[in-house]
Amino acid sequence: MWRLYGADNMVRDYTVFKIPYITVVDRVYAKVRKLTYRYIPNRNSLQTYDIPNYDTDLQRELLYNSIAHMNYTQDGRIYVDEYDDYILVRNPGTFIPREVLPVLKPWYRAPYYRNQLLAESMAAFNMIDTVAMGIRKVFKIQQERLFPMPDYFFMKPDEVIVRVYGKTLDENYMRMLYDHPEFDIETVYLLDQVQKKQPLSREQYKRLRSLGVIEGKTPNIYVSLGISEIVDERAQYTRNKAMDDQYYLDLIINYLQQWGSGKKSDFIELLSDKLSDVLDDKQKENKVKYYLKSLSKRGLIRYTDGNHRTGVWVLGNSDVV
Repeated sequence: MWRLYGADNMVRDYTVFKIPYITVVDRVYAKVRKLTYRYIPNRNSLQTYDIPNYDTDLQRELLYNSIAHMNYTQDGRIYVDEYDDYILVRNPGTFIPREVLPVLKPWYRAPYYRNQLLAESMAAFNMIDTVAMGIRKVFKIQQERLFPMPDYFFMKPDEVIVRVYGKTLDENYMRMLYDHPEFDIETVYLLDQVQKKQPLSREQYKRLRSLGVIEGKTPNIYVSLGISEIVDERAQYTRNKAMDDQYYLDLIINYLQQWGSGKKSDFIELLSDKLSDVLDDKQKENKVKYYLKSLSKRGLIRYTDGNHRTGVWVLGNSDVV
């Protein structure tokens, strides 16, 4: 069944499809809206790229694999639910590999086929392959389009749900893929998890950091603006980061020059809305503590009437930062 959902998540239209399944993909494809998505992946150009919101081969792979691996003993139905920015494909039956990431590895082979005769028959008609490359192909298609990776959901033990996006989510992710088409699918999958704010293991974070493709501190990790491959670019990037710190240091000094003194809470209030949105309240507080400590070490400010937590900060012997 194909269902079209409106912005209010109410069904606006639907169609039920029956046999022959050999033509069902074409009939479903005729229902899914053909929209053009425009985006600018090259950070050094204003040229737009115009592509269909959903790739034909991707839809073909998902639907034929759903037919081949569906658990027909459940007497269920495959659903293709179309929303504004994505489609959901719901398939009765458990996900045989159990996890998605192992399927993306080149050496993966399915342990068995739920419907062996059906799978062999569909392979004979070139509807599917029998080397378990369908899911990997779907991920590769999205990588080449610079789109988010498909999401697999296993909320129910007897149902598999796949979400495929028809648009980009994060410009940094999109442009990272454009700049580095050599990335393997597993790396792109991990980057996609970062853009969707999904947690990764320590080893996975370490792998991405070694490539220089992510920034931030756990759990506020985000895809980097880009990998600095030229020494001059790296130096400029470092200078820009230092200038950012200097801006906050100047604000603290200016505050003390104007008001004479201030508590840590005053500086948290002063800087909180100016610090990066990727930082939570605790991390912003730690940033403020770092700036106060930095200025204190340089003798530019000092605290009186208490300790670093409760004391009042005043200017030190110098008024130049």
